[in-house]
Amino acid sequence: MHQPSLPTGLLRPALDAVDPYEPGRPIEAVRLDTGIQEVVKLASNEGPFPPMPGAQQAIADAAAGLRMYPDPGCWALRDALERRTLVPAQHILPGNGVDSLIKLMCLATIDPGDQVVMGWPSFISWRQATLMMGGEPVLVPLAPNGAYDLDAVLAAIGPRTKLVVIVSPNNPTGAAALPGDLEAFMDRVPGHVLTVLDEAYFEFLPKGSHNGAELLRSGRPIAVTRTFSKVFGLAGLRVGYLMADTGLLAALARVRNAFDVSSLAQVAAIATLAEADAQLPERLSFNVAERGRVDATLRRLGLAPAPSDANFLLIDLGSAERAIAAFDGLIQRGVIVRPTRGFGAPTAIRVTIGWPYENDRFLRVFGDVLPTLPPATA
Repeated sequence: MHQPSLPTGLLRPALDAVDPYEPGRPIEAVRLDTGIQEVVKLASNEGPFPPMPGAQQAIADAAAGLRMYPDPGCWALRDALERRTLVPAQHILPGNGVDSLIKLMCLATIDPGDQVVMGWPSFISWRQATLMMGGEPVLVPLAPNGAYDLDAVLAAIGPRTKLVVIVSPNNPTGAAALPGDLEAFMDRVPGHVLTVLDEAYFEFLPKGSHNGAELLRSGRPIAVTRTFSKVFGLAGLRVGYLMADTGLLAALARVRNAFDVSSLAQVAAIATLAEADAQLPERLSFNVAERGRVDATLRRLGLAPAPSDANFLLIDLGSAERAIAAFDGLIQRGVIVRPTRGFGAPTAIRVTIGWPYENDRFLRVFGDVLPTLPPATA
């Protein structure tokens, strides 16, 4: 096929700075590459549990109505989220996953030259969305435990700062901000800056941790993002939500797609919320137990995973060369993990906590791969 040429100057120069997002390798692709049929994917933090039974039934029941467009206002889902979070429905905006909401927020707020302050290493989509709009990501090193260094984040805020993003628990490290520290931080954020609390892993937090919904209800100037993709098992349907001031939501309504959240995603999320109290305790206790077991085994192998409050562990291997070799060695043996170069941690890999047999497979194969890695640098 003859390759047509694009008109000169068609593409926005800001996109030159944006690296494409690299998702975890799909299972089928690894099967084709390696010939291994029993492939284990522990790369994308979906978690091992399937959608809740009520959600699966709701999806089946809704299938006959797919000839119709979904409710663009997601009002039944908003009402269900209000009952769960106690945040009024008019302050809640469901979206096509948190990634979509991140881009919408930057589209509505960031002009070229505006700054977004965030910790680093952290969730890459905040940096990408800022760059897409011609904004400047201000990357602040994390605290030694892998959580955001809130004092350093505060010091990085300047007159051009529009948003300050706190990812907690942080991805890819898994560490969370302490609630008292977070509240003290917000008391000191200048009035021209909106704090965004990314709580994608909120459900995994221990009791007594921060709660963005409570902060918003208290009247603090904050926007909070959460997702159904992790502990709730709906990653394939792509549904998250934003809790924020109605003024911000009105602006996002001007730039979002009219039918962002599919009918299946809406009914599945509603059914999930109805079963959450019954289903979550088992899922969360399972994650704590398996995460602890994987962590302990990695330490016996001489490694030091970062402390995590989420459903994954970050393993620093000391150099980018060793991290790439570990990823390649694992994937050639049918185990998919996540290299974290794009997240700002080029010397590490991230592994999701899966079913016990998946975790055992990872640990066994990783034990075989470790002696084959290049020597660690001093």
